[in-house]
Parts: sequence; structure tokens; C-alpha cells
Amino acid sequence: MRASLAPPLFLFFICVYGCNTPQVNKVTLTAPSSARIIIPGSGIAIRSFSVVPNSIDFEETLHKFGEDLGDPQLQQRLASEGMTVRIIDAIDVPAIAASLGEPHEEKFDWHGQIMNWRDVLQRKMPSSGMLVTAGGISHLVDHGYLTLLARGWQMGMEDGNQLYLQLLPVWHVPTDHGVVLGKENAPSESRVFSELMIECLLENDQALLVVTQLEPEKVITGPLDEGPSAIRLGEALMGGPVVDPIQTFLLFEAHVGFEGDK
Repeated sequence: MRASLAPPLFLFFICVYGCNTPQVNKVTLTAPSSARIIIPGSGIAIRSFSVVPNSIDFEETLHKFGEDLGDPQLQQRLASEGMTVRIIDAIDVPAIAASLGEPHEEKFDWHGQIMNWRDVLQRKMPSSGMLVTAGGISHLVDHGYLTLLARGWQMGMEDGNQLYLQLLPVWHVPTDHGVVLGKENAPSESRVFSELMIECLLENDQALLVVTQLEPEKVITGPLDEGPSAIRLGEALMGGPVVDPIQTFLLFEAHVGFEGDK
């Protein structure tokens, strides 16, 4: 965790949600999780796939690969929201997936360097609403989107080029003119979960891996509660609840130091 690398969030976070940032350098492909796709440029390759689990001890398996974030408290907060996060070598992805279960088809997005915040994952909320918990607080999310924002670019460090990456989950309620955070025109129900912002440096061929275990919905009936139970932010963002247990993988792979960028 290199918090000193970026200015305070409130000084630079101006995000217009009503019109998404044009993704002129985004390319979507399908590829097996065993493939390492070489892109002639620096930036972020984002892979997503799912695994039908063969064991409930997936966190123990994941901790055999890579390392935790530099901030133990952030690592614990993310885990509490249903997101297991590791910094890994990208070459280990096939071994991780194979040791956890049967992987399904993967989606691959090449984003290049992202200088401004961009939504890289977005889930529209159903009109029936979802009760989503974050930081121990429940939110009735019945409109708008749960969104994962990202930005990242190559930086020259003393020990070589690295990719600086930031991720930030938000509850995004669009308006006609977008949302400028901190301004009065932001919908009151919009939420920026800044306490869950991930910030890290990745070397070439390293990746930030976010894994979420999705479970079937539980219906609680009792003297005080009736209906679906609350779902954690990470699980809601990644597509839960589901009919059958499944693990979702979101991989942010660093591509840095290419000749064409010098």
C-alpha cells in the first residue's frame, strides 16, 4: 500500500457518472485463463471469470499464492465485505483456478493506461431492491448501480517501471448532468465507499486478484424479519446472490515497460 503516492481523495476525485468516460482504448476478447495475452503497450488488462468450487476452503488455497496488501486493516475490511484480495504473479492464475474448481469462460478487457476514473465493473440494481451492507451499515439499494471505478498508469520508480493502480467501489445514482462528488447536486443516496479504496504498485506480470464467494439467497422468516437477508457489498457488486455457489475472479494485470512506451 503506497498511500503517499496519491493526493488526498477529496482533492482529485471529480467523477461524472451521467456520461461514462469514453473507453476508446478498451478491447474485449475471450481467452482461456491459462493464456497470457501480450499487448503492445502499457496499461491494465482486466480479466473476469468464474469457478465452480470443489472446496469450501478457498481462502486457505488463495493464501498459498502471492501476498496481502500492504495495509492489514484494509485487507480485513475488504474480507468483511466478501472480497479476498491478493497481489499475485499473473502466471499463477491457471494454477489458482485449477486448485479451486472448474473455471468457466473468461472475459478479457484491455484498458490501457486510465488517467481518469472509469467504471470497469457495473451492476444495475433491480427495481425490487437489494439490502446491501457495507461497514456494518445497511443500504436499501433499489435504483442506480453498484460500480467499481479504476484508474492506473505507468510510473518510473527507483527499481524500474511499475503500474500504479487504484480501485474504488461506489453506489452510483446517475443524474442528467452527472455527479460531482462533494457538491450539493449529488443524489443523497449516492455512496462512495472510500474506506475500501485499494491502492497498490504492480510490477510487470503482477496482478491484483479479487475473489468473491457467491452463495444462494437465504430467506429469513421470524418474529421480526421476513424476506431475503442482507448481502455484503462485495457479493452484491460481483453478482450475488446466485442459485448455486460460485466464485468470481476479477484480475487486474499490469503491463509495463514496453519498448513502444519509451
